[in-house]
Amino acid sequence: MQLARQNWGQGRWTRQCIAALRCDRSGAAAIEFALIMPAFIALLVAILQTALTYMAQEGLETAAEAGARLLLTGQAQSFQSTSVSNPGMTGAQFQQAICGTLTYTPSGSSSAVAFGNGSLLPPFLSCSQLTAVVTTAGSFGSTSASSFSTTANTAPTFTFDTTGTLTNNGSGTANGTVYGTGVTSTVGGQGNIIVVQLVYLWPTLTSLLGFNISSNIANDPNSYRELVATQVIVTENYSCPTGTTIC
Repeated sequence: MQLARQNWGQGRWTRQCIAALRCDRSGAAAIEFALIMPAFIALLVAILQTALTYMAQEGLETAAEAGARLLLTGQAQSFQSTSVSNPGMTGAQFQQAICGTLTYTPSGSSSAVAFGNGSLLPPFLSCSQLTAVVTTAGSFGSTSASSFSTTANTAPTFTFDTTGTLTNNGSGTANGTVYGTGVTSTVGGQGNIIVVQLVYLWPTLTSLLGFNISSNIANDPNSYRELVATQVIVTENYSCPTGTTIC
């Protein structure tokens, strides 16, 4: 009899524990959050990544505006160093001017100086991911589309290799530099219509906790977001260096 009562008591205690456990909701929120946490974190990172991409685009637009001004005012075309006889920045020098790394020796001087007032890029953009492209167009008043530069009036198609290096910038040139500045180029001269494009490969996070969070952001095979900032200008009247008649 005593054993039966003991077994019945244990069974009753077990049933009470199970019933209490079923009614306990104190840890439900923690369990539910644990179930949705991976998707929630991936969503937050995707939102942050999208916001940073827009911020990078705006920074690139500002740099393109400042870089185009070098051509607008003739600073790039009239640039002259003692190391070259003809005025005008080379492609590499123009990109260095945008990055704030251009140094040169002015005519009549023996000491190298820095060009400009530092980098035109915001601190969160790296020059190693930047490509500058310059093309020219015809006249705004032209009635024939054929009189315009083909590359300046069509959307550029940029091609990159497996390492992320630009191999084609839409005008048949590459090597990550700007083309066409200098005295022998069609970019030189006052009143020309010039199209300046800065292309930047913005890195993106491809996946997080098993979720693909860059499929709608990355547009490059190497999981980069290809950012393009474009400025169209008409060069002002500017003075060429002493001793030159065209620049």
